[in-house]
Amino acid sequence: MKIKEMMDKQSVVNMLSYAGAGCIIVLFYLILHNLPVVGQALSAFWKAMSPFVYGFVFAFLMKPFRVTVETKWLKNKDWSFKKKRAIAVTCAMTLFILILAAFIAILLPQLVSSITSFVKSFSTYIKNFEKMLSPDNATTEQGAQIISWINTNMESIGSSISIWLTGAAGGIQKILSAGMSVVKGMFNFLIGIIAAAYMLYDEEKFKHTFKKLFYGIFPTKFADWLVYLYGLNKVAFNGFVFGKIIDSAIIGVMCYVGALLLKLPYPVLIAVVVGVTNVIPFFGPFIGAIPCLIILVVIDPWAALKFLIFIFALQQFDGNLLGPKILGGSLGLPTLWIMFAIIVGGALFGVPGMVISVPIFSVLYILIRDWVNVILKKKQIEIQ
Repeated sequence: MKIKEMMDKQSVVNMLSYAGAGCIIVLFYLILHNLPVVGQALSAFWKAMSPFVYGFVFAFLMKPFRVTVETKWLKNKDWSFKKKRAIAVTCAMTLFILILAAFIAILLPQLVSSITSFVKSFSTYIKNFEKMLSPDNATTEQGAQIISWINTNMESIGSSISIWLTGAAGGIQKILSAGMSVVKGMFNFLIGIIAAAYMLYDEEKFKHTFKKLFYGIFPTKFADWLVYLYGLNKVAFNGFVFGKIIDSAIIGVMCYVGALLLKLPYPVLIAVVVGVTNVIPFFGPFIGAIPCLIILVVIDPWAALKFLIFIFALQQFDGNLLGPKILGGSLGLPTLWIMFAIIVGGALFGVPGMVISVPIFSVLYILIRDWVNVILKKKQIEIQ
């Protein structure tokens, strides 16, 4: 049977696949939103498994370098597989730790110094901003309203902080609790490093164990589907997440160099904000540029204008040249559906959800597309 329509078969399949993937994500969100018990259970499970999640993430980031060392640098060495693997894992772990140490020793102090300097000079910046709004020392009505709004809100913020610290809410206890959370986070981080080393060393063993588990518990067809699903996730996450991290690191460095050349204040702070937020697809450049622009407007409006022009050019370069070169457009999702995935992912899991929602949505799209194609084939429907 043939159904002649204006759209071809692939367009219909794509439309149904996008809609199905979107419905699944929305349904998942509604389930968590309306069943607090489920959300609490998942939160508790996440806290318990967080060290191993860290380990998986670290292993994911270090694996490309381990593979490079093992397959290229040690390829012609007449050593056993275990010896090559141990050396490759050691090199990958060492590089990872050195990068973290460099970040802590070099970048973090400069970042803290920039933030501290900005906070200390904030009152001076406000006075300069007030002078800008009231030329010739004659405050205009609009300028007076803006200054009044700033002063009122600053007083309100200071009062709220004071009440929070000394009131019944127990602000000091919350600070101590936050300190304990940092200690626990550091402990989970160390456990994650150890887990990552085991995952990198025994990668094939872990894969073999899960395959045995799949084929031992589930029917063969379903086990085949799980293996296929693992392959899809591997391609999507390797191609997108890792590529996005590299892309954001390059953009961060380019932003730092540009800020130095333009003589913008706090170049390290600006570069870190822009680079980190660039990991978020589509909305990242806007999220990072807005707070930097607000800071620069208060400090120096001319610097803010230069930053605005520079960041626009930088994001055009990233969106049209660098990003496609690194990511390769492998996900193949239209902008509208990328936006949809990011918004729903952010509503569910915050910033991490905004990052991982795009590859997850792409995997759902492929699965539903295949399912739709099978149904059309069984019904012997050909859409032209």
